[in-house]
Amino acid sequence: MKSYVYRIRFIVSVIAVTVLPIIVTGVVLLKAAEQALLQEKEKKLLAITEQLDFALSQDFENVLREEGLQNASREQQIAALNRKLEQLTDQIATAHPGIGVGYYARRLDAIITYGPSREMGQHVGMPIAPDHPGRQVMSRRSADVVVGPQVRGEIMNAMYPIERNGEVIGYAWANELMQSIDIQLAGMRQGIYSIVGIGCVIAAVASGLMIHRGEIILQEIKEGLRRLSLDLSFRMKPAKGEPGEIFEAINKMAGDLQASRSHTETIIHSMESGVIALDHRGRVTAWNEAATRITGVSLEQAMGRDYEDVFRGEEEILKALSDALGEGKTTRDAEWSPRGAGRARLFVKIGTFIWKSPMEQVLGAIIVMDDRTEWKRMESSLAQAKRLAVIGELAASIAHEVRNPLTSIKAFAQIIEEELPAGHDSREYTGIIVDEVERLNRFADELLLFSRPDEEHHVPARVGEVLDQTLLLIERSAASQGVVLHKVYRDSPASVLASPELLKQVFLNILINALQALQDGGQLLIETEAVDGQVFIHITNEGPPIAEEHLLTVFEPFFTTKKSGTGLGLAISQRIVQAYGGHISARNVDMGVQFTVVLPAKKEEA
Repeated sequence: MKSYVYRIRFIVSVIAVTVLPIIVTGVVLLKAAEQALLQEKEKKLLAITEQLDFALSQDFENVLREEGLQNASREQQIAALNRKLEQLTDQIATAHPGIGVGYYARRLDAIITYGPSREMGQHVGMPIAPDHPGRQVMSRRSADVVVGPQVRGEIMNAMYPIERNGEVIGYAWANELMQSIDIQLAGMRQGIYSIVGIGCVIAAVASGLMIHRGEIILQEIKEGLRRLSLDLSFRMKPAKGEPGEIFEAINKMAGDLQASRSHTETIIHSMESGVIALDHRGRVTAWNEAATRITGVSLEQAMGRDYEDVFRGEEEILKALSDALGEGKTTRDAEWSPRGAGRARLFVKIGTFIWKSPMEQVLGAIIVMDDRTEWKRMESSLAQAKRLAVIGELAASIAHEVRNPLTSIKAFAQIIEEELPAGHDSREYTGIIVDEVERLNRFADELLLFSRPDEEHHVPARVGEVLDQTLLLIERSAASQGVVLHKVYRDSPASVLASPELLKQVFLNILINALQALQDGGQLLIETEAVDGQVFIHITNEGPPIAEEHLLTVFEPFFTTKKSGTGLGLAISQRIVQAYGGHISARNVDMGVQFTVVLPAKKEEA
């Protein structure tokens, strides 16, 4: 009896020590294997959907355009797409027996091909249900695998959104009947049961337990690293023993990476220079706010896209990046002007650099952009001022040399005219000589004014009053041309130190040019404002724009696009304003052309 009890105890102990752990281990392994098989099926089906997306070299609309059916009926378009894509889906379905593949067109709301066509062709043209998971895949723009009843029956269905030109046009799918998967699972279960039955030794049980434990730890590490790749704020749960030390090290590494990334991103987005980073394939991985301001392309529009698509048509940048990524050649101080429609012309200095890891592995390229537009304009203005000064000195010499002979010519012509009897034919010619001498004298006066505008007396002058006096001179001409004058004096009491008469000439020159640009009528806007110790006078007309290359040249002496005129009007105006410490600029605006006179405001005496 006692022996029997001992045997029962022994059997129970053996069962407890061997059979039960083996059974438990077998169940765990079976579940893991089933899950692994299902995951493998999901990966395979997703890989097939990506293959379908890659094999579709163009979007559905291009196919219809090639067939000339972009305006055809829905049924005709579905039939045309099915003819074009049926062979492709049949080939892929043949390469993967038991797998159903196809495409769905979002605009047509129809299945346009379903392979193998001999079995599934009847489903072509059918829409999907309103709650079909494919609609969620298209709206989220992310692939998904769903198990359940669908068009083909109870299936495992992998769906992949098809994006072209930033728009989801449909999705591709690959599915397999759950019946086929269940058969494979049944075969796998039988094999596992056999292995579990054979492995009835304590060493196998111990090994199985260790492996099972190791798998759990590795799975947690794998899942933790996967979560960290998506979200650096994720932290793994604390654990005991060596796994706990590993989890702690991973958490510390994630914290360091998060701090480093936040610090780097803050620095990059705070920079005045545009910074763009590309990976080794040429896709955008970083894009700061300054790059958006310079290029006109937002972060959302650029991230993840190939640089050739982002900078299409911009040859300077494309060549610089191609040299950096393809040949490892960097670019320094290259100039580029963005060609964005409707944007003011910019002058940008670009430089490219090779992006390397600490192990000298090439990770991609970095391009740095500096907006040099204002610097370029200042450089041009300075060069123009120097040229004007040199020309002014020359003009003064010419004017002085010309005026004396002109005085003698005029005097002798008048003497000759007085000696001739009344009605003599030659008196007409002497009158012409005198008139022409007077015209040359006026031209010499203009040259002298151009060369020495600062010799005039400087007195406090109210800008609004000078403008009103000047506008009286052109009101009649403006009315006869159908030009409407608008005045907006935001700071009418503003005063400057200048000669009112010379200021009147500056404004008159600009206003006359504006009237000449408004031959068919329009609006002429005169505005004043005082900002930060400076007075701004804006004169804007609705005339045609000035060519970009002429916006600075219009202030050069003797430059004119008119058939008549000396080309000195705006040059003299610029010289007068510069003599008072200001400047004149011209730019094209939405309304037309705007000339801006900037003068230092008069400082109030204590």
